[in-house]
Amino acid sequence: MTVQKIKKGRLSPDIDENILQIKETLAEGLDVVVRRFKLGNGQLAVAFYIDGLVNKEVMGLDFFAPLSAADRDGRWSIEEIKDRLLNVGDIKCTDDFALIVDLVLQGLTALFVEGETYALVMEMIKWQQRSIDEPNTDNVIRGPREGFVETLRINVSMMRRKIHHKDFVAETMRVGRYSNTDICLVYISSIVNNDVLAELKRRLKKIDIDAILDSGGVEQLIEDKPYSFFPTIGITEKPDITAAKILEGRVALIVDGSPIVLTVPMLFVEGLQSPEDYYSRFYFASFMRILRVIALFLSLFFPAIYIAVVGYHQQMIPISLLQTMLASEATTPFSTGLSVLLISIIYELLRESSVRLPKAVGQAVSIVGAIVLGQAAVSAGLISAPVLIVLAVTVTSSFCTVAFTDATTILRLIFIIFGWTLGLFGVLMGMFILVAYLCSVRTFGVSYLSPISPFNRQGIKDTALRFPLWELSRRPYDLSLNRRRMGNMQPPFGQEETTDEKS
Repeated sequence: MTVQKIKKGRLSPDIDENILQIKETLAEGLDVVVRRFKLGNGQLAVAFYIDGLVNKEVMGLDFFAPLSAADRDGRWSIEEIKDRLLNVGDIKCTDDFALIVDLVLQGLTALFVEGETYALVMEMIKWQQRSIDEPNTDNVIRGPREGFVETLRINVSMMRRKIHHKDFVAETMRVGRYSNTDICLVYISSIVNNDVLAELKRRLKKIDIDAILDSGGVEQLIEDKPYSFFPTIGITEKPDITAAKILEGRVALIVDGSPIVLTVPMLFVEGLQSPEDYYSRFYFASFMRILRVIALFLSLFFPAIYIAVVGYHQQMIPISLLQTMLASEATTPFSTGLSVLLISIIYELLRESSVRLPKAVGQAVSIVGAIVLGQAAVSAGLISAPVLIVLAVTVTSSFCTVAFTDATTILRLIFIIFGWTLGLFGVLMGMFILVAYLCSVRTFGVSYLSPISPFNRQGIKDTALRFPLWELSRRPYDLSLNRRRMGNMQPPFGQEETTDEKS
């Protein structure tokens, strides 16, 4: 048969020409299926799909069965097949060959019919996916236990289930020359800060890379301060946290293939917050936040302050305590600063090994390794007991602010060197530099320390302290142009009703 060439990128009425285009475009593989078959009237057709991405049961019942049974005297047009024969929900009709290949690679099925210059592309997607389960991160005692999965559509549907409003927007774009990864921007059009949204879209469009395999790749390519220790883009695995953030005016980025959702912009105070703060009573939530602030301070500065005080400012320690500490330090061969630095690095080694090993083995390594090595080091006189206590308090404190784990790990070592070489002057100098730096950071045009700097009286009600919910009547400053999120509600709420009933 003579194959007539057609305009590049368009379909031919000759099925052999279309099959030739498919073979020239796609590398041959076991999963690329080009199946010839005949309609009930003898008309030739071809189904084009990727094996493993389609639901074969639906394909057999709602696709091949009605087409094979479609008997008539004349030929079937592509419009008649779409309207009268196929029972599939979502069907597109196009003559753009590049678009057809792109959709098939996403899991859709294409139908070519002899004599037609248009093809039908329909959705019969089914692949193996992880079931919705409680996430390993963002653990809560009270609150929803469901977490995101690796499938984009399921994640978007979980967000839809949280927010039933006409202004909910799920906007999709594609990133990656080879991976063609779908990224979904989720926001509420009547709440979102349009300047932040426009800047986010601009940065995403500038991404030019071979592949995006996880949301971490997107995070590193769009953040304001790529060399910053502190994160400027939020991450979460929980739909309720994501819903709460976009209801405050943020934008969520859901990356296909990743259960970690990004939220922009992220403020510093978010690292001190927990999702269950809003599900618990306000005084307990405030107490826990104060503990997290103290924990962040200890995880950053406690080892450095200890080294500085022992090495340079012994007059600040009570005599009885100083004598005990000096007696313990006198039996060790290393200086206090070197001991703290070494034991900190050893802890990081134990932590990294426990993360990389299988769960059952990893937990044993971290627990047994820390106890055995710590006790053996103290018994052998390599380090003093106070140093081990300081490190234990520091490590325990770092677990309270998981969002800042990366930052505290590196900065702690830097402050240890400051305290070791310059004493308290070095530690204070490092504190001032850190605070000044944080004040200068902006994330998508919003101050990182907002609402502390610049100060906002309404926003400060949801920072280190969490005021009662009826006091949080406005959204965070700079995150939304639609600031009011609650009507006038003042307790006691049952007073009016009780008074009316008594009267």
